[in-house]
Amino acid sequence: MKKNDGLLASERQDTSSLISGGAGVGKTLLMIRKIAQEDPSRRILCVSRLPRLVNIIKTEVEQKRADGIENVMFTTYDELLQLLARRVVPDDEADYQSFIRFDRVFYDCDEEGGRSFYREFICKFLNDNERKQMTEASIEPLVLWFAIITIKSPAQAGATKSSLKLDEYLKLPPSFGLNISQRALCYELSKKYEGWRESGPFWDESDRVRYVLKHGPSTFRDEMFVSWADRVNRKGETALLDDDGNPLLPFCFDIVYVQMKPKTSQSSTSAYSSE
Repeated sequence: MKKNDGLLASERQDTSSLISGGAGVGKTLLMIRKIAQEDPSRRILCVSRLPRLVNIIKTEVEQKRADGIENVMFTTYDELLQLLARRVVPDDEADYQSFIRFDRVFYDCDEEGGRSFYREFICKFLNDNERKQMTEASIEPLVLWFAIITIKSPAQAGATKSSLKLDEYLKLPPSFGLNISQRALCYELSKKYEGWRESGPFWDESDRVRYVLKHGPSTFRDEMFVSWADRVNRKGETALLDDDGNPLLPFCFDIVYVQMKPKTSQSSTSAYSSE
């Protein structure tokens, strides 16, 4: 790990840093060292999709950190979104949404519970002609599932809080896969999917993320900014504030560390940001 000391020394506190590389090169170990060296007065969030990895990181940081880990929150991505969604306070009560687990849409969920995209949407909701179109276009159910995720969760979702329009989806670079005709069909089927999902009503991960982004506290202090304390006080949600009137976790961290999901079994990416 000595070869990584330069990365730790050069990392700026006012920017985000991305560390990428193949499995086993030391990205997670570097992140552990970085968290262990952080100022104990700063509020830190560490997130991974894998519960096992969260536990490993927490144990290692606790062993290396003389000041303890009271200022660090370790959580999985799913647990964080559950907590965020429960603590979001929409301005309009009609926008409130309860994300009940058994109404969550997974690709398939024999073991996890919830609604099965494959069995309930593909096999039962789509008609024979639509399934034939998928076969003729060489679109497998899993390919359609990831296409819908792409349409609903583009990088610009943080700003637009909305899905891609057809022309935007067609203009995505080749790295997103599928040719123009395949994308056009996937887009049409994504509208069918939304109709099925809303009729449930069901929800998927993209819906929960968008809910948090749209109705959670703003990260931008512009002329329309309303502080989180003012918002929850206006709604009487004082349980969302600590004794000093500051937002309770998981809002308002000084630093966020993310162990990102590997794109393939051979590679993974870790990111940490200081903002």
